[in-house]
Amino acid sequence: MSLTMMAMRIAAVEALKAGGTLVGENVLDSQISAIDQTVDGGLRTDQKRPFIAVYSDAAKASDLGRTGLRANGQVELTFNCGVSLTMGQTDKVSGVTEIIEGLPATDAQFEAILDIVGCQICRVLSDPDNPWAQIFGSFGQVISKAQIRSSNVAESVRLACGQLKLIVDAYADPPLGQEFSEGSHWPSFMALMADHDIEQLGLFQQLLGQPTETPYPNLEALTGMTSRDATSLRVYSFDSVPAVSVLSELSVEVDQN
Repeated sequence: MSLTMMAMRIAAVEALKAGGTLVGENVLDSQISAIDQTVDGGLRTDQKRPFIAVYSDAAKASDLGRTGLRANGQVELTFNCGVSLTMGQTDKVSGVTEIIEGLPATDAQFEAILDIVGCQICRVLSDPDNPWAQIFGSFGQVISKAQIRSSNVAESVRLACGQLKLIVDAYADPPLGQEFSEGSHWPSFMALMADHDIEQLGLFQQLLGQPTETPYPNLEALTGMTSRDATSLRVYSFDSVPAVSVLSELSVEVDQN
């Protein structure tokens, strides 16, 4: 529900795709049906092999005095991972069903896969050699982590799934037309999107806008204050010099009297 939340989610998805986890490139962005609840309260999935699905579930911000409604505050990122018996392949010689090569479809191995994938998610997102992971980390600071596990057996289909929740203290969204310094996280994110042909690139280009040249920062957009408040506080007043004026040369005169 914000540019930063969407950017963090995309960066996390691409980092995990490139990170060599057990699920390979089967990393999903906000796919609702990855793990669904049945009418009788059970769990089901539409996936044919082990997966990770990434969601930005919620965010809460307070103390908006500096950033106004651009603030993101603490963002909850959820990583759902799951595996079921239907994702297995049966060896014709031994008759053993393997859900991932070398791992037979047993309760213990279901649990092991969830543990391994959870560990891999954390390793990938902090990998200094993964450019997407570095971009993910530049949008905020992870301040807490929680893990949940659930399972379901229905119609002889065993499904085990785990959930990793990260709380990220995320930076505020940039105002429209903000000029970014070279090498900062937004230009770096956009460059990575262009290099990897990410389909949301055009959307971000539109929502970030083109840098606008103004003599002074737009404090209303930066802080969320109204124009009336800005006028009352005289934030653009310089001893009766209009705000649109550009000061190019300054001189100092000392009154000797």
